[in-house]
Amino acid sequence: MAVVAWTQFRIGPESNAVVAGDLHTAWRTETGGQISASPTMVDGTLYVGNNNGSLYALNVETGEILWVAQVPNPLMSAPLIYDDLVIVGEGDPTSRTSSPSEPVMVGEGPSALIAFDRLSGQLRWQTPLSGSAMPTPAIVAGILVHHDGAGWINGLDPATGEKRYARSIGSMASMTAMLPVGDGDFITAGVGSNAVWRLHADGGSLVWRSPFSKGASGIGDCPPVSDGTRVFCDYVSPVLPDTSTVIGDLTVERVYALDVSSGVPVWDVALESGSLPIRNEAAIPLLADGLLYLGSSLAPWMHAIDASTGMLAWETRTRGPVKGGAVAVAGIVYFGDLGGYLWALDAKTGRVVGNKQMHTPFNVGSPIVVGKTLVIGSDSGSVIAVPLEAIRNTHDS
Repeated sequence: MAVVAWTQFRIGPESNAVVAGDLHTAWRTETGGQISASPTMVDGTLYVGNNNGSLYALNVETGEILWVAQVPNPLMSAPLIYDDLVIVGEGDPTSRTSSPSEPVMVGEGPSALIAFDRLSGQLRWQTPLSGSAMPTPAIVAGILVHHDGAGWINGLDPATGEKRYARSIGSMASMTAMLPVGDGDFITAGVGSNAVWRLHADGGSLVWRSPFSKGASGIGDCPPVSDGTRVFCDYVSPVLPDTSTVIGDLTVERVYALDVSSGVPVWDVALESGSLPIRNEAAIPLLADGLLYLGSSLAPWMHAIDASTGMLAWETRTRGPVKGGAVAVAGIVYFGDLGGYLWALDAKTGRVVGNKQMHTPFNVGSPIVVGKTLVIGSDSGSVIAVPLEAIRNTHDS
């Protein structure tokens, strides 16, 4: 069950956060604060932050709290594990403009990358940033890279927090994550200057920039995934004749693929429409066995899309919007929705294998699987461990 390191969002480029093992357990631990972060698990210890600024270390078998560290602002990034450190991003989602696609800056109050001792929770280093550190960083070619809510690309020494460089790209990140793509490069996305970017980790220099329309939004909310040749994510666009997205108005969810080496668009397809939420406009994708799985912030659906063509393979209605990520294990896709349900769907057909009402909404706090157990943080602040078989074998109405 041990994992040596966890150096990017949801373990790897496909965001299928599955740790092998035999763990079969059930527990529920309350943190007292909304959870927007995906948990991380190393050596039997689970790490997850909440929006009250608390970082929890929990025993993954029992849910017992091992230690809690506290900072003033929310901890919404997924924790990284680097040697004996837990690295998290502190920052809130406040934007100083009413236009989701053209923020002046994301983040008020303290914004920083912070490292804690993973065994004791003691502060090891803290590096302030210009904008929110909600996006999840990654360690690429020995450099901790991050894209903040003020549009800066930051490169740090992960052992000490010493800032090696900061480069402004004029594109604000929100809940995205840095995606390592080889050759010492990483991909990120942002709004203001609506684009996906491929950058060198060493120095932050540009490899390519793939622009999106000015009226699009949610680009900086989506953590991209990759199969090594393409990069995938989603965003929202206005409904004509509107030229910009407005919170509460009708918008369309779109999903795209870019060539990872050049940034050239491969496909861009529209899904359903719905009312634009105030935050977390994009869904978190999963890539598995040639299919791209993602929900919707606009409507209660889970989709499977052919990664090569962009064609819809299937869609299944849920009990609430599905903003968080998913995991795929043995031909079954597991995820939570804002209606408070955990789902198990057949990965090839979308058939409902099971659904379990948990009486707490699941927003962007995304599940991981450890052994035979799903672990997820909820919108009400619970961290929940549920055996996979309990989700598969339950059919709640």
